[in-house]
Amino acid sequence: MNDEKKDTLPQDRVSRRSVLGIGSAALAAAALAGLSAHAQTRDGTHQAERDHSSSNPGQENKPLLNENPNSNTPPPTDNGDVGPIWYSFDLAHKRIQEGGWTHQVTQRELPSSTEIAGVNMRLTAGSFRELHWHTADEWAIMLYGNARVTLLNPDGTIFIDDVSKGDLWYFPAGFPHSIQGLGPDGCEFLLAFDQGMFSEDNTFLLSEWVAHTPPEVLSKNFGLAEGALTNLPQSALYIFPADLPKSLAEDKAAVGGQRVQCSIQYTFKMGAMSPTKRTSGGEVRVVDSHNFPAARNIAAASNIIKACASSIGIRTLLSGSSLLRGRGA
Repeated sequence: MNDEKKDTLPQDRVSRRSVLGIGSAALAAAALAGLSAHAQTRDGTHQAERDHSSSNPGQENKPLLNENPNSNTPPPTDNGDVGPIWYSFDLAHKRIQEGGWTHQVTQRELPSSTEIAGVNMRLTAGSFRELHWHTADEWAIMLYGNARVTLLNPDGTIFIDDVSKGDLWYFPAGFPHSIQGLGPDGCEFLLAFDQGMFSEDNTFLLSEWVAHTPPEVLSKNFGLAEGALTNLPQSALYIFPADLPKSLAEDKAAVGGQRVQCSIQYTFKMGAMSPTKRTSGGEVRVVDSHNFPAARNIAAASNIIKACASSIGIRTLLSGSSLLRGRGA
């Protein structure tokens, strides 16, 4: 080793030891000093929005940007990665069948929605969302038209009712139920489920049970000859067209009338209720388990503001204290 290297080596070692020996407080101070010089400031962001910094020479989806200006160019006070807080049904795949359509937004599309999934569905007049059941509770609001809903209780009683725009229903997990569009133009509704990963495509359908059950078992169960079962579906129906039903009273009588009538009210006429609160600026209607006892896990509020369109607010109230079981708004 020559003299030049001997002279420089101790200095190198001291320099490295000095760097490694710097205390954490000193390193933090140095890091903060660097951040203060380069951090985003409100004035700097305002200036960038006014000059060439915010320009985009590439292609832009103008209609989408106009609908979401604060997502594309957030306010200067925003900081960090907020993550998506909404997702449009119009961006989701639409499943179309004879008799209607459906599309959904779940935690798959909206990762922040860990405790709720939504389904938007349309049924033409007479068409059914066939009898089915699932592991999540189902809350719904009618957006358009008229429908007849039917639910089977574990004790063998039956609930049947007609719903119109603004009405709600609530079906507990595991309870078989069906929905049929009524005249003059069927219906459209929004469903909310208390599971973020719920999928409308994974519900258990009556037609699937029939298709996978031996004919001799069906014959014994229904008290019919096997020959009378030959026209039963061999695959899932999900949504299918049908004739318009008879009157609500006739349908109730056909299944057994008062003898099998359910004592629990699974629908709620929100539009007909008195406002929970009315002020000079508008009114609000709150529907939770206080006035809609069947609704245990999801509550809703309808807000009507004067000189503005009506809006519907949905608040998810899930497990936990009594307040989080649909008892507050």
